[in-house]
Amino acid sequence: MMVEEVKKIQELIKSGNLDDAIEIAEKSFKKTKDERIYNLYGIALFKKGYFEKASEVFGELYSKHPENLNLFLNLARSLLEAGKIEEAERTLREGAMLFYENEKVMELLNECEKRKKEKEETKKAEPKEEIKEEIEEMPKEEIEEVKEEKKAEPETIEEIEEKIEEIKEELEGLAEKPQEKEIEEKIKEKFREREDEEIYEIGELKDYGLLKRGRFLDISLKGESEIILRETFIIFISGSYKILPLKKVRNWKTEKDLFGGKNHKFIKIRGTNCEISVNAEYISGFELQEEERAFILEPFLVGFDPSFKYNSREVNKKVEIVELSGKGKIFIFTHGKKAVVKSLSGDTKVTASNLIGAIGDLRISFSLDSFDIRGTGKVILRI
Repeated sequence: MMVEEVKKIQELIKSGNLDDAIEIAEKSFKKTKDERIYNLYGIALFKKGYFEKASEVFGELYSKHPENLNLFLNLARSLLEAGKIEEAERTLREGAMLFYENEKVMELLNECEKRKKEKEETKKAEPKEEIKEEIEEMPKEEIEEVKEEKKAEPETIEEIEEKIEEIKEELEGLAEKPQEKEIEEKIKEKFREREDEEIYEIGELKDYGLLKRGRFLDISLKGESEIILRETFIIFISGSYKILPLKKVRNWKTEKDLFGGKNHKFIKIRGTNCEISVNAEYISGFELQEEERAFILEPFLVGFDPSFKYNSREVNKKVEIVELSGKGKIFIFTHGKKAVVKSLSGDTKVTASNLIGAIGDLRISFSLDSFDIRGTGKVILRI
């Protein structure tokens, strides 16, 4: 019965009977809660042009199946067509870490850039068009009156001198607070989406419990200090700084390739009074107080202190795990989920889609759709 219902909706979509497909899929899903039908409902909505509603459907499905590339692409396309360019870009940027260098993901990212530029150009053109329309609509009599009023009230020398003094005071104020600083503050403010999306502050690493999380991570480099971050997530950087590329270290041997790959490379930032803002959904992190080993799946690694030695090794053909040896701060990306820490001892099996990383004297191997972890330490999971 269910298979027949799915086929019926598929045929309606193919034949272009989208209204019928939407109606039948919606009613059928309410009765059955079958995800195949819900997915077809989203496809029908998208083809009909109801992009925002389609994005809600695909977003709900993708949150349950974060490993599904097709659902991810459908979500991103729906957001883009709904005009939510910034949200689509953020979703694609984060998903690109999971679907490593996928061509379709990169194409959609390029489309986001293209549409952002078009949007900016349209915004620049809009005020000029409005002014032009206002001038054209204004009666000639009113234009003449305005001109006459301006001629009738010439500025006195005293008034001109007062204006000069005001300009001087403004310039002195700018000397104390440079214009660049004001611009930086405006840029920072632009990326603060809502009050409840707090700036992330690193929390204590417990044996068990949820890690703190946030959409934004602000880092200040004082004196001459360094931080290693994945370039993809950096939205703002200012001050005096140098950016140094990092080579991949595989099996403790330095290679020619960039660490993190061409499109998502890690960089070392060396700064003096440098401010950095990082954005993802969501960022969590922890600090190792003693010399330890942390193992983080590369797609979930945002950055770490340069005191760590890093080494990559292949877990399977698609995913690499980064071993960090040392002590200091480590920042991770949870891809919309929460991160929880659990203690482990002995042999543990973790589903591939749930593992972010682990800490301790451990051995990690991959088999079928899960990770086998042996040893004593802590495991970090997405929930």
